[in-house]
Order: sequence, then C-alpha cells, then structure tokens
Amino acid sequence: MLRRWQAILLATGVLASANASAFGNLDTYARPLLTLLAPGHGAIWRTGYLLALLLLAAAWVAMQRDQVAGGPFMAFAGSLPFTPRQRRRADLAVLLLADSPLLVVTACALGLTAGRGAPAAHAVLLADVALLALVAQQAVLERRAGAWPGVAAGAVLAGAAFGTRLDLAANLLVGAAAACALVMQPRPRAQRRVPSPHARRASPPAPGGRRGAALQMSLAVLLRERRGELLATCLTAAAIAAAAVGLVELFERDARSFPTMLLAEGAIALAFSGLFRGLHLAHRASMGYLGALPLPAAWWRPYDLAAVLAAALPFLAALTACAWAIGATPAHALAALASNAALLCALRTPQLISDRHAVVLTTIAAGCWTAGTFACLL
Repeated sequence: MLRRWQAILLATGVLASANASAFGNLDTYARPLLTLLAPGHGAIWRTGYLLALLLLAAAWVAMQRDQVAGGPFMAFAGSLPFTPRQRRRADLAVLLLADSPLLVVTACALGLTAGRGAPAAHAVLLADVALLALVAQQAVLERRAGAWPGVAAGAVLAGAAFGTRLDLAANLLVGAAAACALVMQPRPRAQRRVPSPHARRASPPAPGGRRGAALQMSLAVLLRERRGELLATCLTAAAIAAAAVGLVELFERDARSFPTMLLAEGAIALAFSGLFRGLHLAHRASMGYLGALPLPAAWWRPYDLAAVLAAALPFLAALTACAWAIGATPAHALAALASNAALLCALRTPQLISDRHAVVLTTIAAGCWTAGTFACLL
C-alpha cells in the first residue's frame, strides 16, 4: 500500500514540475473514467471499455489477495465464532483501504463531473463502476466464479443504456443490484475434493536437472502464487506499449519518435521489476527447509532474473520491432533492447534494498539509466 501511494505522489510531483495546474492534475487522474463518458463512442466500445476497467480492478486486488484476505492469520480466525456476513464486512473494510488509490480516481471523476454540470446519469454511472469493481474484487477474494456473469451483465446494461432515455433508470438498477451483492450474506461454498496422494507419483529428477528445477521454481511462483501480480504487470506493460505505438502513429511514424520507444521500454522494465519482490519473499519463506540443504547463498538470484526477463521480453521485443519499423537502425534498436533488459536486471537491487522507498529508488535508478541510454544512442 505504501509503495502504491508513493507512485501516486511521485506522479503528482512530476505533473507539478511540468507546470500543470491543480485542475489539470485532477483531470489527468480522472481521465480513465471520464473517457467512459465521452459521447463519441458507441455502446459496444463503451461496454468493452467498462469490462476492461473491471478486469483491471480485479487484477489490482488479485495482486494483494493474501494481504487483503488476512494471510495465515485467517487459519486461526476461521475457528472463531464469526458469521460469514461479519467476515465479509471485515474483508470489505480492508478492501476499501487497499482500493484507496483507485478511489482517488473515482473521487476526481465525480468532482469534475459535478463541477462541469453533467447530467445526474453520468455521476450514477461512475458510482456504478465503483460498485461493480468492488463486486468483482469481492469475487476474486472469495474465489466465486459465479459472480462474474452478474458483473458482466451489469456492465453490458450500463454501457448499452448510456445516452438513451433509460440511462438513469438502468444505472440506478445496476447500482442497487451491485450494492445488494456487496451486503448480502454469502452462500457457503462446496468443499474442494482433495486428490489422493497416490493419484500422481513424482518422477525422479533427471541427472543434471537441478538448474532446470530451480528455474521452474521461479516460474511456478510467478504463474501460481503471484499470478494476479503478473497479470496486472502484463496489462500495465501492454497499456504502455499501446500508448507508445499510438504516439508514434500520431507523429506519422517519424523516425524522430525513437526516444518515445526508449521511454516506453524503460517504463516497462520499471513495471516488471516489481515482480522481484514477490519472488524474494517466496524464497525467504522457504528458507526454513531449503536453508538446510547444501546450496550456495542466494542460489535463486539468476533464475529469478531469467524468469522476470522472460516475462518482460515479449513487450520489449515488440517495441524494438516497432522502433525498427519506424526507421531506427538495427544496431540502435538492438542496443535499446539490450540496455533495457540490463536495466530490468539492475532494478532488482533497489527493489529489495528498502521496503518503504522501493518505488522512489527504482524510479530514480530507471530515470538515470534511461538518461544514459539517451546519451549513448541519440
């Protein structure tokens, strides 16, 4: 939570240093939601965009599901005489605290909408987005796949009714249904069937396969334990790459837009560097067992680097290909790719050296590295 608020304050400082007014800062923060109210888009686009916002909200809570759900403490709290409704209220309170950076965006959008004299249906639609996002996040916390059809139906109804005579009534109906879904008592879930320990026998490790097993451990942590965080990082990288390509198209694929590609690659490396913390925490939690084995100190470090680099490489390679297509020389494009791959590996240290100031340290390191890349390639 502290690192996410650091990112917001850092972005505010960057906007303030660019001589942006307070109103301009609010408009920048609220732009993801205000785009939903633009009159030039059709119902299909608006519904798809609304579903994308809900998926981003679900990915946001999936990154921190263990922290919001209570972690190992809930194994003890589950034996206490609390009703499911009381547990859900506690989860909702913690969820609102975890969503506080996202609620800033919603508050800015509501304030700007009211200040500009927009219709009441617009404000109700923004409130519906927040309520539907909470329902989707609650479904992620409780692992209830049955809630997703209802969330999708609410998004479709709100998106299709926008701009019609029934928009206010449809938005009120969606908001009331989402509020009821948040406060109603959850139904008990069926217990999962535990597979028999003899159903699948592990094959003995192949000779010389220790390195492959170590890399598989790092990949398993990302794909299973940190799946939500990996998905959110990939969505962030995709948004950065799409924005960079959009700017290049806006500049009519001018070769002078190569610095935009460099900035986008640096931002993607910065986004993926946050995965190192989850990998490090997983390895540190396993030291009670692995520490007794005859393994060298920090044996997992190169495999963590390889796993995170493999996740980021498709996005970096896509931007490299785009830079090549707009006229950059192959040597410059490949040098930019190598520089930002090395940047991703170098950001592991500032990510782990401090718990409180990781965002600030990694941003400063990435900025200095990118400035050096600019000096060498431009």
